[in-house]
Order: sequence, then structure tokens, then C-alpha cells
Amino acid sequence: MAVSRQVKNDYLWNTLGSTMNAASSVILLMLVTQCLGAYEGGVFALAFAVAQQFQVLGQYEMRPYQATDVSGKFPFGVYYASRIVTCVLMLVGAATYAAYSNGIGPDFLLLVLVAVMRCFDAFEDVYHGMLQQKGRLDLAGRAFFGRVLATVLSFAAALIISRDIAAACIFSIAVSFVVLAVLNVPVARRFEKLRPCFDFGQLKQLLVTCFPLFLAAFLLMYLVNAPRYGIEEFLSKEYQTYYASLFMPAMVINLLSGFIFKPLLTTMARCWEGRRWGQFRSILMKGLLVVAGTTAFALLVGWLVGIPVLSFFYGVDLSAFRAELLVLLVGGGFNAASVILYYGLVTMRRQKLMLVGYVVVSVLVLAFSRFSIATLGIMGAALLYDGAMALLVVLFAVFNAATMRRA
Repeated sequence: MAVSRQVKNDYLWNTLGSTMNAASSVILLMLVTQCLGAYEGGVFALAFAVAQQFQVLGQYEMRPYQATDVSGKFPFGVYYASRIVTCVLMLVGAATYAAYSNGIGPDFLLLVLVAVMRCFDAFEDVYHGMLQQKGRLDLAGRAFFGRVLATVLSFAAALIISRDIAAACIFSIAVSFVVLAVLNVPVARRFEKLRPCFDFGQLKQLLVTCFPLFLAAFLLMYLVNAPRYGIEEFLSKEYQTYYASLFMPAMVINLLSGFIFKPLLTTMARCWEGRRWGQFRSILMKGLLVVAGTTAFALLVGWLVGIPVLSFFYGVDLSAFRAELLVLLVGGGFNAASVILYYGLVTMRRQKLMLVGYVVVSVLVLAFSRFSIATLGIMGAALLYDGAMALLVVLFAVFNAATMRRA
């Protein structure tokens, strides 16, 4: 297959898979809110956010490292074994948190079930990282698209019939398990033997190497979710639904930018290893330009029709929150830019610098979150998110520039 055609296929299926994944969280919350009301929607939104927090542990932020491991430092068996370990830790961590925060009851069960649903994303990611490393991101995107679509359709069907979130999660988990095996395993076997290698030395080295990436991603997810945690403390469950509804377009900015940038990770790694500094810097700059354009377009659409469209889809009145929507869209642009700069630091293997940035911003958010949300409500949550993402962009830009200058 010609290189240009392969790149087009990579972009097409990565975009379709990422779009389906982005749409899934929107559709799931929309279904729960429309079927069961704003209160149940808020309960589900918080469970989903906490599950995403622990999903970071399951994925361990190993995908960027695996995809850019063009020299084959670690064999696939080691990546495979590490993902089994991290996914087990993900489920144990989510169950422990649920028991500690809610006790054993309906909320505990819901959080654990949603965490199991998100665990499929974490586990299959190791297959997709290998396929991307082999230059076949199209196969990964195709499998991802099909599996997420099956998850959404099964959840929707079960929720509409049963009117019960737990029943919908259980049915979706069963369907997802079958579809993941059918769509991923045969394709992955064409490139690697699917046998985990529990070599303690290599496993430890890989986990230690990626630990700064994991911790940075975990702190980033905390920064994204910090407004939700503050809302849970100071406002009612309905406000979780309002915030989640307003936040969805901001999340889409990040995902749309990733559609274009994610397929270039392996290319970036080759540019860096080949000391082609100009090409490397050009890829980063183009990614940031895409973010700026996407954010400007999102702000225009959000200002014109954002509130009535979101109110219609989620079945709640958001007319009082137009300013909050626009503030969150700006924050979504900052988040997308920080992720692109983050990928630059990953490629240059500057994990410790990234970790410094996330720690600094997390400490500041922890210090100001209670005050901002208790004082300004949802607007305080939106401003807290914007400030955190903007500071990350500044720090990561400085770290990228300093590393490239030294190189």
C-alpha cells in the first residue's frame, strides 16, 4: 500500500474511532438524563468522571510511549503483561474508592460497573498501540469504532427497556467483552503473538519508565475533574448534569485536535531520532494552529446555537449558562494545546518535566477549587478549569522550547 494511501486510511479510521468515542460519553449521559431525569444524570455523570480517573491507571499512559517505541526497546509481550497488571489495579482502585466514598450500596455498584465499562477502553489500547507502532493505525481505529459503537447501542437498548442504569451497564459489559475479542484479537495476531511476558525485570523497567507519564495523566484527569468534585461538595446532583452538559463541547475540541495530531506521533518520533528538528517543530506548530482554529469555530457555534442545542439534547434548561459555556470552550482549547505540547515532551522523553508541570498546577487547583466553586458556582468551576489549562500550556511551551534549544 502506498504511503499516502496508508496515511489517509490512518486518519480516516482514527477520526471515526475517536469521534465514536467522543460521541459515546455525550450519548450515554444524554440517554440517562432523557430517560431518568437530571438527578440520575448527575449521579451517572459523577460515576463516569470517577471511572475515567481510574481509567488512567488502567492505561498507565503507555500508548504514546508504545507507539513511539520505534526501536523496539520492549517486546509486545511485556506491554501486554503490564496492561493486565494495570487493568487489575484500575478495578481494585475504583472499587476501593467507591466503598470508601459511598459505602456498599447502589452508588458503589454503579461506580464499579461504569469502571468495568471503561476498563475495556484501557485494555484494548495495548493492541492499538502495537498496531500504531506497526504503522497500521487504521486497523486500530476500525476496531475501536466497532467496539465503542457496540457499547453505546447495547447500553441504549438496555436502558430504554429496563429504565435501570445498573442493568444497562451489565448488558453493555457483556456485549463489549464479546465484540472486543472478535474485533481486536484476530487482527492483533497478524502482527504479534498475544502472549503476556511477565518478565519481572522488564515489566518493572517499563512501569518505572512510564510512571511519570501515568502520574502526569492522572493529575491531568484530576485537573479536568476537579470542578466536578467541587460541585459534588457544594452544589446539588442536578448541577453535575448542567456542568457535564456544558463541558461536552469543550471536550470535543480536544478530541477533534487529536484526530489530526495523534497519527503523527510515530512520525514525530522518527523526526526526533533523526535529528530533523525543523520537521519536529513544524508538526507541533501545525497542531497548535489546528487547536486555535477549532477553538475559534467552536466559540462561534457555541455563542450562536450552543445553549438551545445542548438544552434540547440533554432535556434540561441551560439558558442561564451561556457565559459558562463560552468560558469552558476557551478552556477546552487550552486543554487541547497542552496535550499537543505534552506529546512533544513525551517524544523527547522529558517525562519528569511534564510531571513538574502537572504537580505545580494540581497544587494550585487544590488550593483554589473550594473558594472558586463555593463563591461563584458553575462559573467558578469553569474559571478554575480555564486557569489550570492555561497555566499548563505556558509551562509545557517553556519546557518544549528549552529542550529543543538544548538539542
